[in-house]
Amino acid sequence: MGLELEFAAVAFLIALPLTLLLRLPTKAGRVAAHAGIPRIGGFSIVTAFVLTPPLMAMVNNDARAFLRDDWGHFLALGLCGGLVFVVGAIDDFRDLNWKTKFSAQIVAAIGLYLAGFRVGEMTLPGGGTLELGIADAPLTVLWLVFMANALNLIDGHDGVAAGISALVSATIAYAAYDLGHELIALLFAALAGASLGFMPLNLPPAKRFLGDSGAYFLGLTIAALSVAGFVDSTGRVPLYIPVVALGLPVLDTGVSFLRRILDGRNPMAADMDHFHHRVQRLLHWGPLQTAFAAYGLTALFCGAALLLHTWYKSAGSAVVGAVVLAFAVLLVTLLGYVRTMWESVRHGRRGEKVQPEAVHEAP
Repeated sequence: MGLELEFAAVAFLIALPLTLLLRLPTKAGRVAAHAGIPRIGGFSIVTAFVLTPPLMAMVNNDARAFLRDDWGHFLALGLCGGLVFVVGAIDDFRDLNWKTKFSAQIVAAIGLYLAGFRVGEMTLPGGGTLELGIADAPLTVLWLVFMANALNLIDGHDGVAAGISALVSATIAYAAYDLGHELIALLFAALAGASLGFMPLNLPPAKRFLGDSGAYFLGLTIAALSVAGFVDSTGRVPLYIPVVALGLPVLDTGVSFLRRILDGRNPMAADMDHFHHRVQRLLHWGPLQTAFAAYGLTALFCGAALLLHTWYKSAGSAVVGAVVLAFAVLLVTLLGYVRTMWESVRHGRRGEKVQPEAVHEAP
């Protein structure tokens, strides 16, 4: 993992000073408490991620060989990731219709699929396989678009999305390295380092925000690299590993969409009822404690993903999978979502009132 650590360090050293130098506020005055705070902090992450591989290729023969063999995939990832970043950046300056952003994400996802980022055949936890056939394209596009929005939705609290991205990227970097996917491991390491370089100024109270641009880029890039990086010796993709590592944003987004539908609202609408909001309200924690709670939950999911990777094709993987599912149900229940969604089904209304003036932006 020596080269991976070097990639992470270089990305960190690029992202940190860029984040410090960033002085471009957007939508200043939209929320008084956040007026003037730069909302396209993701620019430093994108720049560090894109620059690290070619810079390392200049000084390291192995890095040069990896990029030479797969430069087309890296270019496709940069172009498609750049598309969602640019559209998100435009939204960070002035509000775009969610349909416009969603359309751009679909175009980027289709581009990545055509470039070879696809699920194809999935390896199941017990060692069996599932051939997707004609379902491959829609499932791949759904995965890419879902994760782009999942990272954006969970970016409603200072430090959460960047910290989760760093933890997940580091976890998947190790698994990809262990599976022999050196380039994917290096790119995940660069993404982890870039996210860490952004975090010091994004922790509560944040002086820099990711914005839609950074969140969309992180979500799409993690999703695309996870599809490309998890091919085992049979040539199939154990997609459950990144799904478990991304357990918190996946679960939060799934619950958010479901509860909004049960409320009779647009599932793309924004509110202040995400996991981190409920943790903060129920435990009366401050912003920094809430961010660390999100990191702790993500660390648990990432640990489970590593165990699934380690115990692949063994009874242990089934046990870990069952524990993860039980933990997810327990978490949703403890945070009160089962109760409030049941109330929505029974009475057609929410148990808690959303304050529209304080909501985070919709995807």
